[in-house]
Amino acid sequence: MDHQTGPTPMVTTPRTIIDWVVRSVCGRGVECLVPLSGGGMNETYRADLAGDVRVVVRIARQSTPWFIDEAHLMGQARAAGVPTAEVLGLEHLDHDGELLSFSIQQYLPGRSLDELMGALPATDAERLAVDAGEILARVHSVTPDVGRGIQHDLRLPEETAVTRILRIVTETLDTSAAQVVERGADFLRQVVTTTPPPAVSLAQGDFLPKNLLIHDGTLSGVIDWEFAGPASPAFDLARWEVSAGAPLHDRPDLLRRGYARTTDPANPTLTAAFAIDWTLELLAWKNPATPAQFQRCVDVITHHLSP
Repeated sequence: MDHQTGPTPMVTTPRTIIDWVVRSVCGRGVECLVPLSGGGMNETYRADLAGDVRVVVRIARQSTPWFIDEAHLMGQARAAGVPTAEVLGLEHLDHDGELLSFSIQQYLPGRSLDELMGALPATDAERLAVDAGEILARVHSVTPDVGRGIQHDLRLPEETAVTRILRIVTETLDTSAAQVVERGADFLRQVVTTTPPPAVSLAQGDFLPKNLLIHDGTLSGVIDWEFAGPASPAFDLARWEVSAGAPLHDRPDLLRRGYARTTDPANPTLTAAFAIDWTLELLAWKNPATPAQFQRCVDVITHHLSP
């Protein structure tokens, strides 16, 4: 089964270039190339090679060579017991004046937890969420190298952005919802200006059901490490609470239960601050969220500001 989590991206890199890169890394040609939707902002494919071998091909278009930090951090996580793919090779080449970065990775079988949620019995979904918490604690056990990956810090809300968000929330929901968001922004300002910088560990950066592969009833892989880097452990826990999707986002206790098998979960004040920080970012996107997503953001803020 393939780890596809949404609409398939358009194929834009010429097949001949992909074939050449895969052959240079794997020593054999591509017999079949299947677009996959997992992989963040990049083109992602499953490549079937001669000899019944499969690999994942990720392609980025950036001004500088890409995937280098990602590959390094994936290796650190794998050494800590996190089920993530081995990076078989990186290639960077110029095509028509554009830099293409390739990451050729081990293929991990499975389907995303997000895709399976509608079909899983509730007991299985809860068990997998608990297991995910234990794996997340293993991710956070890694001390990332300085300068590697994307650092995720709490941000002071910008006044102009908050004003725009309050207007949009009022138009999409109502005035009372906007008041909740305003209180959330005030809370975030207080935490950012009064709390010392937290200790950081490795954050996966997008630890959500869409990036957790399930195979034979177990959590078999964590994919898409593009946003990995140094952060407080509260960062990943907060993202899950806001964006895991129903019904898991209403049960962050499951993730924390698994996390506690290894170590204590993050400071609740920091988790609240990171959660509110993320809701403000979602509410400020140029492509507006749905009313249901707006309501989710307001519900998260309400939960964290309640006594």
